[in-house]
Parts: sequence; C-alpha cells; structure tokens
Amino acid sequence: MIPRLLCATLATTFLTLGLAPTVTAADLSPQYVQRSTRCPVCGMYPYRTPQWMAQIVFNDQTASTFDSPVDMFRFLNNMIVFDKQHKLADVGAIWVADYGTKAWVDARKAFYVISSKALGPMNDPNLPAFATREAADAHIKAQGGKLLQFGEVTREVIKSLSGQHKH
Repeated sequence: MIPRLLCATLATTFLTLGLAPTVTAADLSPQYVQRSTRCPVCGMYPYRTPQWMAQIVFNDQTASTFDSPVDMFRFLNNMIVFDKQHKLADVGAIWVADYGTKAWVDARKAFYVISSKALGPMNDPNLPAFATREAADAHIKAQGGKLLQFGEVTREVIKSLSGQHKH
C-alpha cells in the first residue's frame, strides 16, 4: 500500500511541476543534404549546386531535396508521379536556398526571379530565389528578369520553364 501511495504522490508531483513527458511538434526545419542525395524529379545531385537547392520536409520528418526551385514546383504540381508515399497534405514545410547567400528560406515567403540571365543547374532558365525583395530587385537590375512570389509560380510558369529542361 505504501509503495503505491508513494508512486501516486510522485506522479502527481511531477505532473504538477510540469516534469511529465511532453509531446513536441514535428521538426520541420531544413535537413542536411548528403552528397549522395538525388533530386526525385531529374536525378541530379542538389549538394553540388547549393545556391539552387530546394527542399520539402514532410510531416513525418522525411524530406525530398531538389536541384532547383523549378523541380520543386514540378514535384508539388504532380506529386503522385514522383512520390508514392506522400500527398500534398503531408507537406510540412517548403524551403529554398537564397541564391546569393545559400541560406534556407521559407519558400512561401521567398521572392523568385523569372527570365533572368542566371541559368539553373542544367544550364537552362530557372527561378533563383531570394530571402528579401531587395536582393531579388538587385538581381533583376544586374541580370534582368521579373519578380514573382510563391503564389504566382503557376503550372503555366513551370511548364514554360520545364519545356526547356533536358531531363
């Protein structure tokens, strides 16, 4: 009887003090990209072109890493072709590398430049991404192009760029 009472008292004390185990939210931060990681869309190695990388982190904490924003958008527009295990609802976070700094940026908040002189990893037009509007504007001033935000990167935009991919 005493051991049970002691266990019950300790359990109540831990709960009161907030020392009970807690359930934490999934870590949806960008994951390290291994040298051997391949883009699920084109098969290239994203590690080799860090200024172009993009990554989707799923709610189950697995990730798909892409060699460019264009391939990331192609993936999102047609996940069933590229990933049999996940659905759009499983996407927890979307990241792109800032073209200038190579730092990860929330893809939904990034600024993209279309039709600039900057060629993607396959030496064709792509969508360099930037953390700030100022950085994107500076890129446009130096290399031409037009500013787009995440919601403006439509299927039609990707098709216009993907048609030039040599997959």
